[in-house]
Amino acid sequence: MTKQYKVAVIGCGMFANAQYLPNITKEANAVCVAVVDIVKERAEAAAAKYAVPEVYENVYELIEKCDFDIAIDAASIQAHHEINMAVLASGRHLISQKPAAPTVELLTEQIELAKKMGVKFACVPVHPMRYDLAIAKDLIKKDAIGVPYYAKCNMSHGGPEYFQYREADPSWFFEPGAGALVDMGVHGLQIVTSLFGPAKAFSCMAKVTTPERMVRSGAFDGKMIKTDMLPDQYVICLDYGEGKMAMVDTGFSQKASRAPQLEIFGERGTLSFTRPYMSNPAPDLYIDSIDMGLKGWIVPEMPAKPPKKMISQCCCLFDIIDAIENDKSPVLSPEHARHVLEIMCKIPEAIEKGVTIKLETTF
Repeated sequence: MTKQYKVAVIGCGMFANAQYLPNITKEANAVCVAVVDIVKERAEAAAAKYAVPEVYENVYELIEKCDFDIAIDAASIQAHHEINMAVLASGRHLISQKPAAPTVELLTEQIELAKKMGVKFACVPVHPMRYDLAIAKDLIKKDAIGVPYYAKCNMSHGGPEYFQYREADPSWFFEPGAGALVDMGVHGLQIVTSLFGPAKAFSCMAKVTTPERMVRSGAFDGKMIKTDMLPDQYVICLDYGEGKMAMVDTGFSQKASRAPQLEIFGERGTLSFTRPYMSNPAPDLYIDSIDMGLKGWIVPEMPAKPPKKMISQCCCLFDIIDAIENDKSPVLSPEHARHVLEIMCKIPEAIEKGVTIKLETTF
């Protein structure tokens, strides 16, 4: 890796300030040359804090005036498609926050445009790059738990107004186009499909548990917001056929939980993820082997060549630069993101009709 890549960050909210802007130079041979935000003061504050030389108020101004190689779209969910299409059409590489588009058809437009322009396109979340999932895949490959048949993922919190300090009003999280499913459910769905691959079908139940909420910290502390436009709790069951399934428990309705984020059950054991994944732990391993005379929780031996550990969620920058320099698809492929998006887009139909929905996309 010899070239230093020029990165522009679009959207200077909480996540960009926590994960992207502080870690660009740590994760790859790259430097942030510009920040963009529709609230100019927010962009100026980020530029001052991280010594970024250029500030813009919209993506079109960025494209016209700035020399950059890679854009990271960290804007609000509803703005992603327009921003992504503009960046890709300009011939720049792109990392998009989730979800990259509101529909499968629009994400397909982005994928086709990236191919036409000959640029790399990566979609987060970063779960396929996780150290603990890589260790789990290695253990499954080595038959540590036998044939895996069920994964259970809990991906929830108490709501963006509850536990995160925010200078911006969090009301938009509960409006159409956003919501618990696209904010949190996307994580759980990406995790289980990273392990088990594309699902064949799914079913879902969902409820509005809390129709009104109070902001609990930040600049809007104490504000009451209406939160009954979308469900805030989902239970999604994925069907893989041939005796294999997965369940994703996700939403804004769990203020605290001691449940493992993820467990994988096989015919001979269990993999349990009980610690924060950003700390790069190995999963806990339970084995029940009659042949080995072994039954209980054990510490698994690490691979001779262990996977790369995560520094931050800006590891997606390393992924896309690796894809650029080796002319390959990013690990965080948009096709994987499209499969997850298809599930999310079809969930309202599954809820309304109470039926199992077949899936058409793969990756």
